[in-house]
Amino acid sequence: MDKLASYYAQRAAEYERIYAKPERQADLAALRQRLRGLFAGRKVLELACGTGLWTQELLPISRSILALDGAPEMLAVNRAKLNSSKVSYQQADLFTWQPAESYDLVFAAFWLSHVPPALLPAHLKQVARAVGPGGRVVLVDEPAGGAQLSGPVEGEGQQTRALHDGSQYRIIKVYHDPHALADELRKHGIVSEIWAGEYFFYLNGVLE
Repeated sequence: MDKLASYYAQRAAEYERIYAKPERQADLAALRQRLRGLFAGRKVLELACGTGLWTQELLPISRSILALDGAPEMLAVNRAKLNSSKVSYQQADLFTWQPAESYDLVFAAFWLSHVPPALLPAHLKQVARAVGPGGRVVLVDEPAGGAQLSGPVEGEGQQTRALHDGSQYRIIKVYHDPHALADELRKHGIVSEIWAGEYFFYLNGVLE
């Protein structure tokens, strides 16, 4: 996980460039529309909040947001961009962090694809523990078999990523079947609906 944190620390300044390509805009617009369709006034937990690309989309439907990330550089960019009193920030190792309270919405965008497969069931259980009665889990990521946004996996669920300065990092990257994620969440009482576009999927689960 140290390599992943180091990669995102270095990538903070250029993180959002990958989403600017024209062919990805239809999927991004569909995802944003689905988020805006959620009821407002939610107490939100965002995992791996990054530079605030999705935190800013959560603001209109939230009364408060706890934004977690392992890289202080990402948190600094997010805080400067949003400058919102509704958002509190915490640097955390997402594999060891435990929720001290429950939330109306637990949200993660492009995070689960960086979770090692052996750790995924325990991590999803941890995610489910953070959801209050009637609350939701919303996951956004790249589907297995989709048009791969960040390139092919090279083996053992890893990718080599190059930054604009030429430095390279080998990180965990797993393209998930959203239906398999929904099956795992169902074990914890969360029933999900799924939307899948060409590049991204959206899983919206409700704790019943």
